Amino acid sequence: MRNKTISIRWLTGLVSPGGVLLFAAWALQREDLVRSAIAPYAIYFGFGALAAAALLSWYHNYAKVLCVAAAVGLAAWSSSGLSGDPSIPRILPAFLLPINFILFAWLAERAVLTPSGVMKLGVIGVQVVGVHFVSRSGSSGWGALLDVRPAAGWTWMPQSVLLSFFAAGLLLLFLAFRQQTKIAPALLWALAAAFAGLNHDKPDSLFFYTGAAGLILLLGVLEHGYDIAYLDELTGLPSRRAFNEALRLLHGQFSIAMCDADHFKVFNDTYGHDVGDQVLKMIASHLSDVGDSGRVFRFGGEEFAILFRKRTAMEVANIVESLRETVAGTEFVLSDMKRPTEKGAQEPNPADGKVVKITISIGLADRSQSRQTPEMVLKASDEALYRAKESGRNCVRLAQSTGSRETA
Repeated sequence: MRNKTISIRWLTGLVSPGGVLLFAAWALQREDLVRSAIAPYAIYFGFGALAAAALLSWYHNYAKVLCVAAAVGLAAWSSSGLSGDPSIPRILPAFLLPINFILFAWLAERAVLTPSGVMKLGVIGVQVVGVHFVSRSGSSGWGALLDVRPAAGWTWMPQSVLLSFFAAGLLLLFLAFRQQTKIAPALLWALAAAFAGLNHDKPDSLFFYTGAAGLILLLGVLEHGYDIAYLDELTGLPSRRAFNEALRLLHGQFSIAMCDADHFKVFNDTYGHDVGDQVLKMIASHLSDVGDSGRVFRFGGEEFAILFRKRTAMEVANIVESLRETVAGTEFVLSDMKRPTEKGAQEPNPADGKVVKITISIGLADRSQSRQTPEMVLKASDEALYRAKESGRNCVRLAQSTGSRETA
């Protein structure tokens, strides 16, 4: 159930908002009334959206998005005054644009004002100078290399440019599946928008699609920033900050379950942090099976929190107990794990292939007449967790006086 939910959520994130924005841009372009109304402002929209994406990327230190926005803007600017038959000044920027997408998507992200970030910006500068030099010199060798003949009747682009876009699209789709971040889908849809824009001879259509690419990149940066702030990188669960936000929005009846991995520090010291991370991922995956009845958070370290809205502790006690049993019944096999030595080197873990038992302890509390605020319920669930640890671990303990009242 959890894998299916994650797949649906990820596929939705792959299509939206990038695909939706591109479809909207295409639909608006088909309406003559809309096109005539936006034509005088298309250039401001196009470069304004790209500038906003670049500035936001600069603020958040996303050098790759900044460079991609600059590359799209330069390609649009170089193509805006050209139409008709293919020519080197038009073909070369279009050919280089997907290569820029590939390059910046593949390179590791670094802050803008670092050697890596400055190098990325330098790559854009070198291309600008190179395209200008080739366009002024009128080199016939580039024309033969890029094959200036249109590949088909529906496009002015030669096969070299189409292959460049196609290869970049495949790579970005692969990275979207592999990385599962908001940036990769944004780059993919921005590439599609740039392709649609460059394929038009009319400048207003070019800049309108360019603006769509800028908006896609802008939203990608915003969504990625949200994920960093509110999602735990290791487990993919909402983080402590998201939990605190959820607490502030609580009203009426609710319950909180605090879960803690038993003997986790000893386990970490014995088998290494890499193995410990795998344990936390395993626990997170099983706790996420709580489904729609609760919401799971990575509280911090080896602690997790489950928030049950409109449910008393007695109503969710069986659910929490079932989660504990599932974790305890899972065989965790130590395999292909390395652990650091005192000198920093990596050596094989002698316990490879060993099956270990992972258990969790859980404290459960709900809102009651004696516990009216979320902070009080959280403190009570922490105290119940402490009693679960004292009781021998691998058990669920309810906070005392769990009688709850229904409130509006």
